[in-house]
Amino acid sequence: MGTHDRGDDRYFLGDALSAGPDGLYLDGVAIAPLARAMGTPLYVYGRQTLARRFAEMRAALAGIGRPFEIRFAMKSNRFGPVLDLVRAERDVKVDCCSPREVERALAHGFAAEELSLTAGMLSPRDLATVVTTGVRPNLDTFSVLKRWAEVLDKAGVEGEGRRIGLRINPEIAIGWGSEPKLAYGNSKFGFDQERVPEAAAFARSLGLTVVEVHMHLGWGLQRSGAAVVREVFGKLAGFARALETVEVVNVGGGLCWKHRAEDEPLPLSLWAEVVGEALAELGPGVKVACEPGTYITAASGILVVEVNTVEPRKSGTWVGVDAGHAVNVFAAHYGIPMAFIPVTDPLAEASEVVNVGGNINEANDVFARDRAMPKVAEGDLLALWPAGGYGSSMASDHCLRGQPGEVLVG
Repeated sequence: MGTHDRGDDRYFLGDALSAGPDGLYLDGVAIAPLARAMGTPLYVYGRQTLARRFAEMRAALAGIGRPFEIRFAMKSNRFGPVLDLVRAERDVKVDCCSPREVERALAHGFAAEELSLTAGMLSPRDLATVVTTGVRPNLDTFSVLKRWAEVLDKAGVEGEGRRIGLRINPEIAIGWGSEPKLAYGNSKFGFDQERVPEAAAFARSLGLTVVEVHMHLGWGLQRSGAAVVREVFGKLAGFARALETVEVVNVGGGLCWKHRAEDEPLPLSLWAEVVGEALAELGPGVKVACEPGTYITAASGILVVEVNTVEPRKSGTWVGVDAGHAVNVFAAHYGIPMAFIPVTDPLAEASEVVNVGGNINEANDVFARDRAMPKVAEGDLLALWPAGGYGSSMASDHCLRGQPGEVLVG
């Protein structure tokens, strides 16, 4: 189902979605009967598309001329069947951002050496838990270096167990739009670049070995930022050369899908080319790691909701649905729009302009304002897309609305 013009709203439907006799399909599975049977709100993920995303990333990285590893960012989607699918890929590892994520990955069959922990502001309680798992962390403060060494000393950990990564501040703002909530540079993450040699020396004094340098640039990398991405990853490579014990250069994540007509995401192929160029002067044995989340999951899934209200007001016609920012925070928290697809007639033309509101008793619980959409009626189903990443994993029980359903199909 290719791109279909819908006035102010456009479908950016890729290889996962299609239209057929029963309306909208994901990976060949009709959505309407599934949603009616399971209820809404419902996240639906496509098994075939998720596997295809890993294959695409694997193929792109194969051309950079050095060893690589893919670490799935669990924070994007921690649904059990999705983690089982990741495990079935066999060569895909997992990056975790909390002790409980580590525990969940271990419970789904991953070994400690297949996991990394990249998290900020780790507490003594966090460190005491992580040390028992044997998972290697990426650390980003002098405080946590000291406390991690103390935890290792207390546990009697030596040798391989004292290997760590250093997370470095990219010191740029790059990614989707101008939303500061999506900016990773000059925020709370990572050692300032001028202090990386000092941090490495401090780690050595504590008996820690720095085997990885890590940098995550931000969410929603765009084609227009390719030159900046290359420049910053070149600096990351410079740190790897300077720190002679580094075995892995971790370029984080950030690849995304189209959310607005003006978006032009950084293509996977160009991203891989940029990574290869930036790291070209490193020794051939230095491995590149990446932590894709959105690229793998987002366009592989939808959120199905039911229309419960259609009400004209002075402020415009409001379409109310049975989900809110407790189910998906993209619009309310980040200002990121998604397409609204009528499940029974996904190719219907836009015929009216509406506002789409959620069911949470908060003024910011609005999915869209002044959105051109087909006419909908109470009881209709809508699919929000792309919604497979950072949806259910960020859901809450605000207003005691409960958790969304989830299902893996295909």
